[in-house]
Amino acid sequence: MRKRGISLLCVLLLLIGLVPAWAAESYQFAGVNAAVSLPEGVYQPVLTPENLKDNEAFIQQQGGTLAAWQADFEARGILLQAYDTANDRVLVITALQDVDGQQLFDINEHGSDVRAKYRLSHGATGAYTILGYRYDSVSWKNFKNIGRFLQLRYSYRLNGEVARRGFQRRTIRNGYTITVDMQVFGRQLTARDNTALNKVFDTFTFTSILPVPPLPISLDETATAPVETSKPSFVMKGKTKPEASLRAVLMSFSTSASKVFETKANKAGVYSLPIDLPGEDVYVMTLTVQSPGLEDLNRSYNIRYQSGLIPVSMTSAPSGELLDDQFVLAGSTTESNVRATLSVNGNETTKNVARNGTFSFTFDTKEEGTYAIRLVLTKKGLQDRVFNYTAVRVLSPLAREELLKKSALSPTYTELIQNPNMYDGKMLHYQGTLIAKENDADAWVLRVALNKKDAGFTDVLYVTSDTDPGFDINKEVNIYGLMEGMNVAPDAQGNEETLPRISLSLMSAK
Repeated sequence: MRKRGISLLCVLLLLIGLVPAWAAESYQFAGVNAAVSLPEGVYQPVLTPENLKDNEAFIQQQGGTLAAWQADFEARGILLQAYDTANDRVLVITALQDVDGQQLFDINEHGSDVRAKYRLSHGATGAYTILGYRYDSVSWKNFKNIGRFLQLRYSYRLNGEVARRGFQRRTIRNGYTITVDMQVFGRQLTARDNTALNKVFDTFTFTSILPVPPLPISLDETATAPVETSKPSFVMKGKTKPEASLRAVLMSFSTSASKVFETKANKAGVYSLPIDLPGEDVYVMTLTVQSPGLEDLNRSYNIRYQSGLIPVSMTSAPSGELLDDQFVLAGSTTESNVRATLSVNGNETTKNVARNGTFSFTFDTKEEGTYAIRLVLTKKGLQDRVFNYTAVRVLSPLAREELLKKSALSPTYTELIQNPNMYDGKMLHYQGTLIAKENDADAWVLRVALNKKDAGFTDVLYVTSDTDPGFDINKEVNIYGLMEGMNVAPDAQGNEETLPRISLSLMSAK
């Protein structure tokens, strides 16, 4: 990447008030054979993969580290990230050699059906939805000299909350998915944001257009091989290159015997490929699609055939960690009249599988802890299918505090002393000063005073914790914890002292 500075002539013209149209910062993206110019004096700083180290102080101000930002730039294919702080905007240009880039290479070399399919991938059920994007405007435009780009307007959600909004221009060229993204934070989008994007996008050029290499054959399966089946045969269907040849090689795991199935797509590219399984077994199958002048396409499938089996395909199953307040466990089966029962930490829910074979359960995962999850599918005359999962929900300190805030009570100290039974077992929240802490028999005992007077601290809470919360004495803190009655014990002078006893859930700086 190379940046061209302002020439001496440009500086002289600026001094006399004559600013030429070419007075801009130009950036070259050699890897994708593209370039762009930024209006002078609008974006500061402008980060590129090459200058991140020079901007380490700015990165640290944003709460990041140089190593983390370098990794993020590489993972997301960021070529340029420029800040318009006056308008709460960030311009981000990315180029990724993703699946679309590899399979399509240049969107301009494909027909309207391929472009329509790519546009729909940005719709409500498209792949970008999984990544958190919600597009409310998606349309193609063929720009002079640079070809077709999608024009996009979106909101981006993180953990269910809108993190930013923006306008994008996106294409597939030279083997990359290229996106010019004007991101807006903390407010709604306006027409001025789109105008700001256009001022940059109007300067976007391709320095060269690479010839399209031999691409893999496209294959859209409408009926694919089952992962599990109780039946000895199935039919694979779909659409590919007209008159392409399809060859499936089926191999048994137990005997290593193989069997070949072949067919040919018709003139419209539609194909049907029947597969017969020799017997109950676990198989691996390789499908090869061939057409003259195109790169072969190969796909592999694992198939388990067992008579009496309820075939199940899980589309959403818990992994080791639960990240959100709810989880949707979902899957499908090719059998009819199946009952599904979900147990989460002993709480059971049962429902009939839908006529189309799909099922889903939504359950609450707001609370921290371990979740024992068991799914059982049953059908008369067939073997039960049982799936067991163990997952853990761990909240971040901020998320934990937000959750505690919603449930915590804050009675006055006098009310707490007079009516301790009323608040026993309840989550409480107080602000005060940490006045003492000590490690007592593998547990920490803290004293938090809610008030300070000339004579000293008053209204003291007796707080217990499994670990040292990490705050120094005389630090003002927020505490959340469960009331555990009153603690009666001698004080430092030997006098009996009765204090509200709190089991600490969270302590943070005030």
